[in-house]
Amino acid sequence: MNIVAVFVLGLLIGWLVEWIIDWWYWRTRTRAFAEQNEKLAQENQRLKERIAALEPKANRKSQLAKTRPFGKGGKDNLKAIRGVGPVIEKRLNQAGIYTFDEMAQLTTDELNEILGELIKKFFPGEEKMIAQAKEFAQQKPQNG
Repeated sequence: MNIVAVFVLGLLIGWLVEWIIDWWYWRTRTRAFAEQNEKLAQENQRLKERIAALEPKANRKSQLAKTRPFGKGGKDNLKAIRGVGPVIEKRLNQAGIYTFDEMAQLTTDELNEILGELIKKFFPGEEKMIAQAKEFAQQKPQNG
């Protein structure tokens, strides 16, 4: 009978030790993973909301590019306009603006939307850029 009692006592002590290890080590670890998972879920939700907020703006830019007809004579040298350099010309081309005529049709709001921070930082005179594009567009048929 003494051997059976020692065996049962050993089983109970082994189970108790395993339960303590499980409680202190594994559950603490899984709790940390659960907290990390919750943080990542919150960040994922925040990023989804940010994407949803930016999608309409991206769609407006692509719509703007689709509504502008492609220049019949190819590309004009938009860098001839004062204040337009290679970076701004590239942004205009990405938005579907290749000719003086297309740039002359833009509103200041559309130009601000296409150029973003570039126009606000470096060139506050959007109207002057559009006016100069109109001048070049009017001169173009006379030259060619």
